[in-house]
Amino acid sequence: MLRAGQCLLRPVTHSIVAAVLVLLLSSCGGEPSPSGSPVDTPAAAPSTPAASVAPSPATTPAAAVDEEALELVSALAQIWGHLEASAASIEAGDWAYAEAHAGHPVAEYWEQVEGPLDEQGLAQPLREALDRYLQAVESQASDYQQALQAAVSRTRETMETVAGDDWNNPAFRAELIRHLLESVEHEYSEAVQDGQLAELVEYQDAWGFFTVARQLYPDIAQQVQTGSSEAAEEIEHELAELDRIFGSFIVQPGQAPASPEEVDEAVGEVRAELAKALQLATAEPKGPAETVAEIKEMMRQALDAYARGEQDEAYDLAADAYLEGFETIEGDLIQRGEREFVEEVEIQFKELRDGIREGRSQEELQALVDEISGKLDQALEVLQ
Repeated sequence: MLRAGQCLLRPVTHSIVAAVLVLLLSSCGGEPSPSGSPVDTPAAAPSTPAASVAPSPATTPAAAVDEEALELVSALAQIWGHLEASAASIEAGDWAYAEAHAGHPVAEYWEQVEGPLDEQGLAQPLREALDRYLQAVESQASDYQQALQAAVSRTRETMETVAGDDWNNPAFRAELIRHLLESVEHEYSEAVQDGQLAELVEYQDAWGFFTVARQLYPDIAQQVQTGSSEAAEEIEHELAELDRIFGSFIVQPGQAPASPEEVDEAVGEVRAELAKALQLATAEPKGPAETVAEIKEMMRQALDAYARGEQDEAYDLAADAYLEGFETIEGDLIQRGEREFVEEVEIQFKELRDGIREGRSQEELQALVDEISGKLDQALEVLQ
């Protein structure tokens, strides 16, 4: 499962929260075989310190953020989360999981981020840092931490460069956290089945995304407090609950630390209170029928763009149909016992993207879109 979903992160002082974070926290795709590591290990400390946001009044409506930049920075933040999960796997003694997570930044995100990063001269340095870390993990190098630090630092620097002045905008940082928490919720819902951690890689993805969100929040905590002390208190309360859920990095199957519903509730509260305190624009949740209709429309637009010879545009639309569409309902389908069905549809979406990239005929792609549309109708029957 590639990306996006939701999920997350009590009355205590900010200084205590910060201290607890340092002690507790640090740190999606095929799952490697467990290596016999301990069931859980203490979470590692954050890999890098987060840059603080300049104070600004939070009682006035938040300045609009660059949505394209936000989407790109969100993808980079998830890359950072995978690096954290990889490092935590090594700390737990499981190099197989470490290698899986080290490979996800390129395998799952690179096609999405390469183009816009290359336009700014940022793609090559980041790719080189990610590749060096993956090579260090594959060889189980004793000095892997040096490559890890370089990869995390390069990822953070790239995030800040892409965001530009928005990086110091509390609204931008809050929206980034909200995106990450959405992904936490999504990945955790895919990880848990019948109260058990059925998909450890997805749980570890959620852990990594939460870790990054947790590192970013202290930078805007004062602005949140200024905007609404009640919201700030509720956020700290729910973050503490998420700290409990993600307090250990788990590398063995077993009972889930919480139900998906508990994670959904905590994440939903944090996201809502951030919006309240910083007066962020929020959209009404979409129902499954609306989501399915939007997925079909994006696929139609992808085929239209392909027919016009706009291959890159077609690919992006097909990717969005999965990432911004189907992936948002995967968790609900899995919770209804449709994991195999979800995996089948994921493969079909990948075939669509690959077909566009490989230059297959319009008729072949139309047939594939028709198949996916039929699957979406089945999904809608399950969800309604």
